[in-house]
Amino acid sequence: MDLASLRVLLRPPGPVLDVHVHPLPGPGPNATLREAADYLISHADRAGVTRMLVSNLGRNFDRTPDPAAFRAANDDCLRIRDLAPERFLAFCYVNPAHIDEALAELERCVGRSGMVGIKLWVAVRASDPRVKSIAEKAVTLDVPMLQHVWDKAGGNEPGESTPADLAILARAVPHARIIMGHMNGSGLKGIETVAAYPNVVVETGGSDPERGYVESAVRSLGSKRVVFGSDVSGRHFATQLGKVLGADLAETTKKRIIWDNLARLLPATAGLRPNGDDGPSPEDLRQ
Repeated sequence: MDLASLRVLLRPPGPVLDVHVHPLPGPGPNATLREAADYLISHADRAGVTRMLVSNLGRNFDRTPDPAAFRAANDDCLRIRDLAPERFLAFCYVNPAHIDEALAELERCVGRSGMVGIKLWVAVRASDPRVKSIAEKAVTLDVPMLQHVWDKAGGNEPGESTPADLAILARAVPHARIIMGHMNGSGLKGIETVAAYPNVVVETGGSDPERGYVESAVRSLGSKRVVFGSDVSGRHFATQLGKVLGADLAETTKKRIIWDNLARLLPATAGLRPNGDDGPSPEDLRQ
């Protein structure tokens, strides 16, 4: 088989919407915003990724940013979005440890600047009451929230959420649309931990592209509660997309994972529509 024939086999069965993309540092720590945008677009084109949800953690990946730092990160994220609005949508990154400033930043970025979701990392665990306030704000703003989750053999960082933390949040704010980041970083136990909470969907990113995790998530949660995420630029589009494309699943299920399920989670302001007739809607996840 020649390379051209192989590329045809690796082509996604439809458009791809990636929920978990970090634009910086991208091609390097000193990259301009234009270079970062072009880097993402070129690599996305090679893998077949159509649209990207970008959330910017800054150039130094400060785990506990102060308000000035997360505001600056979001300003850069908005600028990158506006460089290629046909390819990028943006999530607002905040640190719940500074809860008043974080809520104000959500109002600025989502309420007034058109960001379509919220990104939380490792500053405060999802079981903390301050994160509950963020989730309640997400409901008010009608956007989903992507929460970094991991379950490390050697123990998580002090503010790093486990699936159990996320389950506490999902139970506390049942109307919130919550995306559990890094499904592979939580393993099969993580999938089972959130299975009882219909307002939680899992994202396929995190760790290496091991076979079987996506199939397990579909078996445990159903095909409507799994969405595609790569965690670029910490990972690669192609290897992370391979988890879905190489899964032992029907093509209709793969299409839901790579586009439809996430398109339905996003607010109308995102301007995206699902390509199929089934999948979760925001109303489904509020039941």
